[in-house]
Amino acid sequence: METIRQLKALWVYASWCAQAPASAPACDSFWTWVAVAAVTAFALIGLYIVGKMAKNFRAVRAERQRLAQASRVADPDTMSRYRVDPEKFHPAPPQEEGIKRRIRQALDERKLERR
Repeated sequence: METIRQLKALWVYASWCAQAPASAPACDSFWTWVAVAAVTAFALIGLYIVGKMAKNFRAVRAERQRLAQASRVADPDTMSRYRVDPEKFHPAPPQEEGIKRRIRQALDERKLERR
């Protein structure tokens, strides 16, 4: 019951201060709290908007990074066309006779060039 009486008194005080000139000394605390409430409300709304903007900026940045990463690597169809054959990179070692024959050929070619 006491709480209801206090709320009624606060309502009467706020109504009187809202109608009275802002320079009334009895309403200083009322206008101070109204200003604090207004600044707080605007700050919360501003933080909400900035948070949404930051979320959108992060999403755009992540999408740009994803696209940049995707552009560095070929698509799966292209990658499958250029699949590596491991045998091409590790051919069978040449035979001893083949190496000796190539060395002899190179020496013979040099001898012919000197003449």
